[in-house]
Amino acid sequence: MILVTGATGNVGSEVVGALLRAGADVRALVRNENVVLPEGAERAIGDLNDPDSLTPALRDVRGVFLLPGYRDVDGLLDRMSRAGVEWGDVPVASIDPLDIGEVAARAFLDGKGGQALQLCGPEALLPAQRLEVLGDVLGRDLGFEALPDDVARAEMEAAMPVEYVDAFFSFYSDGTLDEASVHPTVEEVTGRPARNFRQWAEAHADAFRA
Repeated sequence: MILVTGATGNVGSEVVGALLRAGADVRALVRNENVVLPEGAERAIGDLNDPDSLTPALRDVRGVFLLPGYRDVDGLLDRMSRAGVEWGDVPVASIDPLDIGEVAARAFLDGKGGQALQLCGPEALLPAQRLEVLGDVLGRDLGFEALPDDVARAEMEAAMPVEYVDAFFSFYSDGTLDEASVHPTVEEVTGRPARNFRQWAEAHADAFRA
């Protein structure tokens, strides 16, 4: 059994889908029992900021898909390890969530536990370049205005845990995360090239038009 945390998010939902397509036993961790899950995914209720709430969700689990940013990460990892989870870390760079899902599924199913897989898209683009691609896909002239750090932090803290916000500013303002380097991991694991930003934009164009 593989437990996928954040199972309804952009990345977690792709991991769930990729694992189900591969025929794996998948347990989706959610906080709301009314959330709709894909057919074949087992529901588990729990809060990652409360490691002790995960006891039922971790039963018979051998692998967990977990992104960083929670209040007690050390407690989480300890609780999961004591439950028998086999670990493999997957750092996240700028990449199509579908690729993350497929790599995570293959990592679980092909016995790559314990390895750190460096994931990224096939090209490093500046925000202005991504905006240009998105505008071209949508057939619109787009522009953006950068927010001062204090304004951005206040808006983010109103919508997400402060741990996420601190991690974001550590990654992107302090430069502790390298998202400019391109690695061949996606192709090595899945057998196909990583999807580029234009492919992602084309696949999700309707969501931007809604």
